[in-house]
Amino acid sequence: MLQIDPLQETRRIERLRAIGILDTQDDGSFRSLVEQALGLLPGTCIAAVSLVDTDRQWFKSIVGLDVRQMPRSQSFCAHTIQTEGTLIVEDATQDERFADNVLVTNAPGIRFYAGVRLTGGIGALCVIGRNPRQATQAEILKLTKLAQYVDIQMMAHGTLFNLTRRF
Repeated sequence: MLQIDPLQETRRIERLRAIGILDTQDDGSFRSLVEQALGLLPGTCIAAVSLVDTDRQWFKSIVGLDVRQMPRSQSFCAHTIQTEGTLIVEDATQDERFADNVLVTNAPGIRFYAGVRLTGGIGALCVIGRNPRQATQAEILKLTKLAQYVDIQMMAHGTLFNLTRRF
């Protein structure tokens, strides 16, 4: 189980809510980035921009899985936001953090996960596969660079959200 510092978690949730993006519609800019992420790691079938809220993981954009949110307790990305960069799980059935996770033992049958923490730990850009695999340094670098574009989109959304609230 993840050990979460309550003060840091409160600040992280404040940052997440300050950008006003939770429960908004999927849009072309995030969809394009998610589709690009999926193309970076051959053999993967799911990619998402996920935001980790208090009790749920919510997907700003997701391809390969028809879901908009799930309990935080099932979230791989909840682990990613606790890292300083990238979380790679080569085979979830062999990783004690995830082996009993319902997303591993049942559909969609996650085996591989690569997630990059977004700025401020609000969420992650992730790519998922149904077969175990390794990620090369080149793939990790490309995914990390793409996550920077996700961060830029998040900042732009937050700026626009806060400007429109003022007027």
